[in-house]
Amino acid sequence: MPTKLGAHVLRAAEDVGEYIQAGPAVVKFVRDWGMARDVPGGVLVIGRKCQDDYDAQHQMSTGKTPREAAEQFVRDQKTTYQANSVIEYWEGHNEPVWNTEEEMGWYAHFEVERMRMMTDMGLKCVIGNFATGSPALALWPAFLPALRAAKEHQAILGLHEYSCPWMWWMTGKHQMDPEEDQGDEGWTTLRYRKIYRQYLIPNGLGDVPLAITECGIDPLVNPKPPGAPSGTWRHLGRFWADHEDEHNKADYYFRQLVWYDEEMQKDDYVVGATIFTWGSFGKPWSDFDIAGTDVAKKLIAYTEANPARPFEYRVRPSDEEGEEGEAFDEESEEGEKEGRGLPRVQYERTYVLLPPSADAAWARAAVEGSWDKRHYTIGSSADDAGIGDLNARRVIAVNSQEWPGPTSLRDFYKKHYPGVEYTSITAETPAELAQKLADL
Repeated sequence: MPTKLGAHVLRAAEDVGEYIQAGPAVVKFVRDWGMARDVPGGVLVIGRKCQDDYDAQHQMSTGKTPREAAEQFVRDQKTTYQANSVIEYWEGHNEPVWNTEEEMGWYAHFEVERMRMMTDMGLKCVIGNFATGSPALALWPAFLPALRAAKEHQAILGLHEYSCPWMWWMTGKHQMDPEEDQGDEGWTTLRYRKIYRQYLIPNGLGDVPLAITECGIDPLVNPKPPGAPSGTWRHLGRFWADHEDEHNKADYYFRQLVWYDEEMQKDDYVVGATIFTWGSFGKPWSDFDIAGTDVAKKLIAYTEANPARPFEYRVRPSDEEGEEGEAFDEESEEGEKEGRGLPRVQYERTYVLLPPSADAAWARAAVEGSWDKRHYTIGSSADDAGIGDLNARRVIAVNSQEWPGPTSLRDFYKKHYPGVEYTSITAETPAELAQKLADL
């Protein structure tokens, strides 16, 4: 079966390039974002920039509205996004902590605002990014508004899943209480199944893609079985040898990762999971590092033999689902949907598409250069520029090289909006743009 494992990369390190070329499902870069240029097509690439001077809890406690907080966060990270345009998906706050429905609701609306802002920049979001075993299951209904918006903005839900001293600890019958059995679910790893089965699927959100953006063995996960030490895979060799007769810690950890992979393969909505971590900046992260180890070598061979399927975002639009997560009945909706989005009469549309970085001066220049003669439509949404059942759809892309993502704008329209007549112009200043539009 195609693997769903991938790499969490703190920095360039031994073997990581070879692993990425082998065809993992997903790769997440926390710093060395330039490495994303070498990731093969079809691999989901996620970026994260650490925001060390504040977190989501601080933003809320200081009185910021969700929109104000999202504006601050995106503004503070914007230069990183623009400098690394090959990365389309970006995480927000890392492992936010919420204890009440009110707090969770605030964060849901923060994520909604962040998705809107990132969409305007031609980017997409990994939302949530909750720590292992959190938030409390009862808080998930308060996060549903963000998950509904995720389908509109092609966002992905992000979760972290670790356990200790084995990756399957607290799944199934591997519990503190010998009488407890969680079946094919878990309290830390495979917890995602509880979330989808109890909250997302019943609310028609079961097709929102999921990325486990950190996974592995974490000594901070509790409770542990009696006598089990706290440690990463590097420190558990003696324990595994004494209790499991497993004397090769690298091989045993690799087989635990394969177990987790085989579980994820059973769930279509799971895109993949990034193993924490490849590369480090010293303690404590070096304790987790698998770069240059036998774990890495085994993962490379495993992935070469089982390359991941190419990532493709596929969900049903929210208004195409029945209540309570019922399957969409295309025939019953056919009459209701007929004609939606069709123009009243045919007309020719030319859309001047400004890049995400354009400010009001560029918009005024586009008006100055085109409005009196042609009344072009002017905006900054690549989708708005292409959409519509029109006989003539023209797009004039301004400084198309500034649009992020691995796909050129020309290829974007060929794939998603065939029939668009695409041209591009380059301008150094708003004044030059106005002149070039006037000369068309």
